[in-house]
Amino acid sequence: MKKTPLASRFTQQLVRVNDQICFAALQQWDFAKRLEPLVVSRPKDFSTDVFPTNPYAEAIYRRVSELADMSGDAAIVALQMGVVASVEHLLAYMEEVQTFREDLIADDGDAICNDAEEEQLRLKITRWQGSEPASQYFRTLGYFRHLRNHYAHVNPKPVPAFATYIRSYGTPLNSFWNNGVTDVHGVDFKTLAGSSLTPELAFGVMNLLRVCLWHVDEMVAETLTLADAVRWIVQQIRSAPRNRIMDARRLEAKITARLRMEWNLKADARTIQQAIDEALAA
Repeated sequence: MKKTPLASRFTQQLVRVNDQICFAALQQWDFAKRLEPLVVSRPKDFSTDVFPTNPYAEAIYRRVSELADMSGDAAIVALQMGVVASVEHLLAYMEEVQTFREDLIADDGDAICNDAEEEQLRLKITRWQGSEPASQYFRTLGYFRHLRNHYAHVNPKPVPAFATYIRSYGTPLNSFWNNGVTDVHGVDFKTLAGSSLTPELAFGVMNLLRVCLWHVDEMVAETLTLADAVRWIVQQIRSAPRNRIMDARRLEAKITARLRMEWNLKADARTIQQAIDEALAA
């Protein structure tokens, strides 16, 4: 299999957050340009005097000379919160995809647990596929999990655990992502946590998160078979009472369409029908 049905939903959410980051950058740049002459000509005037029609001018009530710094701070907060939200979405994906896969195929081995969600998923994929997956995607997600905490806790510098992580994986991650394929917009894993977050760096983080999601999801999908996917789709379709009685041609058409849309898979009709027959007989 090439992807799981979860990939599209979480990719769309990352795209949505990326669009908000782009909009925040556009808005901040435009406001800063409009503010520049006002800082020179009316530095002591209050926001209510300079923006009399703005309903929020009274809420902020600052002199124009203070607004430039506040605008810059607001931009940084918006960028950081975009990164925090995106990492949360990835963590939610990793939690959901483990449950999804384990619901499809029972795991009889000892439970695999780890405080780091990405490491727990890596260990499970190793068991599911019988070999070690490419570790740097998980190391990247681990880095951004630490960065999320760094921003959320307003730490002036990386905590010891994050600092150790940077020393261990900063250089390897830089080498791994310097591949000429993914545009990282200048992200340096050794220095990012100590740098002021800019729109360009935020764009790089978002690109990295999306690529990690795609690759990790593909790893999980590759541990599943066409029969697994068809069995899941049949269960989904027949869970609705109105679909419990459905003629064979319509059922095959629905399953074929969902395999293409949700799993990015095309298969010949005979193979699909065989998988449907096995799912219905189970």
